[in-house]
Amino acid sequence: MARTDLAARPMPRTGVALGAGLVAANPDGNAFDHTDRRMLLIKNSNGTSATAIVQIPTTVEGQDVEDLPVTIPANDSLLLPPFSAVYRQANGKVYIDYAAPAGLTVGVLEKPV
Repeated sequence: MARTDLAARPMPRTGVALGAGLVAANPDGNAFDHTDRRMLLIKNSNGTSATAIVQIPTTVEGQDVEDLPVTIPANDSLLLPPFSAVYRQANGKVYIDYAAPAGLTVGVLEKPV
């Protein structure tokens, strides 16, 4: 299996149900098109915390910049704000990997203009 893309869901001014429109986290990772208005939502239905890793494809003086690990609390959700350009891959996407994807669902929300 390969990394799968997440479609962005627009957020209307009247709000959005955070649990709606989520898909199972892909064991090979997910990706979405980078913009400064897109946020990543990760829901954890496990009884223990989970970890997602947002890749940073940048180097500083030839040294890799460490990826961003985020912890999703047990039976809770985490909404990550829009990512800066440092997270954008050469293909224009943001890559997310998971330490253990079972029980995780994910989605991308796009803030209104």
